[in-house]
Amino acid sequence: MSLRRLPVYVLADCSGSMTGAPIESVKSGIRELHNELMGDPQALEMAFLSVITFNTTAEQLTPLTELPQFSPPDLVASGTTSLGAALELLIDCINSEVKQS
Repeated sequence: MSLRRLPVYVLADCSGSMTGAPIESVKSGIRELHNELMGDPQALEMAFLSVITFNTTAEQLTPLTELPQFSPPDLVASGTTSLGAALELLIDCINSEVKQS
C-alpha cells in the first residue's frame, strides 16, 4: 500500500501593501507551517510544500518539495497585487506537479 501525497501550496502576497510587519508575518508563518509539519510523523511522510508569491506578477519560488529539503524563501514586498495571476499559476502548478489518479 502506497501513501498518498499531500501537496501544500502557499500563496504569499508580496505586494507593496505588505511592506514591513505584514511581510515579516508571512515569512514567519511559512517557517512555522514548515516546523509544524516537520514535527508530525505522518505529515513528514506525506506533505510536500510549494511557495507561490504574487505582486505585480506571480512566481513559483519553490516547486513542490519534500519537507526535509524545503527551505523557506526570502520574501520582499513590492509592486501591486495580482491575485488572479497567482491563482492561474496555482492551477498550472497543480496540473503539472500533482499526479492525477
